[in-house]
Amino acid sequence: PFIRNHLKALLTTDQMKKIHRINNFDFYYSSGSYHPPAILAYFEKSVQLYLENKLSFRSWAHVEWSTMEDPLHLIEDFERIVDDAVNKLSFPLICAYKAERMPEYLQTILMETHPYVLMEGDLITSEQYRPLTDVE
Repeated sequence: PFIRNHLKALLTTDQMKKIHRINNFDFYYSSGSYHPPAILAYFEKSVQLYLENKLSFRSWAHVEWSTMEDPLHLIEDFERIVDDAVNKLSFPLICAYKAERMPEYLQTILMETHPYVLMEGDLITSEQYRPLTDVE
């Protein structure tokens, strides 16, 4: 709601119509549990119209890890799948995470799957970043 209200103050009504919101819980738990293939299918369905019509799009994701009940290897698998999709489809993706809510293992996964990281106001290149093609 904060971001939507801020954007309303900056953008016209027509520009606001171009912004589409998907609740992060609906996105990540579209199948009832954190299941990377279902999440990928949900993503593909969400961007299909843009791809078919060769329309550019950007994505901003606010990722909340309120609990760490899901197996961390599933999160790692999904982060690698998303990074591969970003590289293949060439669209900008910004992911926002709260570092204090993540265990060190997950922070390492994120540094390996995100080429750039904004930390304390500085945009840095992740030295740990490994594209999927380097991992396979």
